[in-house]
Amino acid sequence: MYILDTDHLSLIQRNGRDGKRILTRLAAIEEVELAVTVITYEEQVRGRLDLLSRSKTLDERVFAYQGLQQLATDYRFIVIIPFNRTGALEHQRLRKAYPRLGNMDLKIAAISLTNHATLVTRNQSDFGQIRELPTEDWSRE
Repeated sequence: MYILDTDHLSLIQRNGRDGKRILTRLAAIEEVELAVTVITYEEQVRGRLDLLSRSKTLDERVFAYQGLQQLATDYRFIVIIPFNRTGALEHQRLRKAYPRLGNMDLKIAAISLTNHATLVTRNQSDFGQIRELPTEDWSRE
C-alpha cells in the first residue's frame, strides 16, 4: 500500500508538472493500493477554511468556497485511512522517539507504519528521520 502525504496530493490537485509526474508514476504501477490519511484530509480542510476566514472581498470568498467545494469533490474518490487506536499508540511512541518532528507528520507516519504502507512524500528531511518508515518521492525525476 502507498499513502500519499499531503504534499503529493496537493501537487496532483494543482495539476502542474510535478503532479503529472506523480500520476505518470502511479499509472506505471500495477494493482496499486493508494490512499491518504485522515490527517491529510484535516490539513487540507483546515487550509481551505483558513483561506475562507481570511477572505475580505466578494471574489476572494467565492474563490475560497470554490476551493472548498473542489476539495469535497476530490475526496469522493480518495480512500482515507483512519487514525485509530493502534495509530494513536504508535503516534505516542513516535512523539517520544522524535520529539522535534511536527505532530501532524508524526500522525501520518504512525498511520503509515501501522498499515505497513510506504509514504509517498517530498518531505524527506522530516520523514526520513524515522528509520522504520519506508518513503518514496514521486515528484522528482
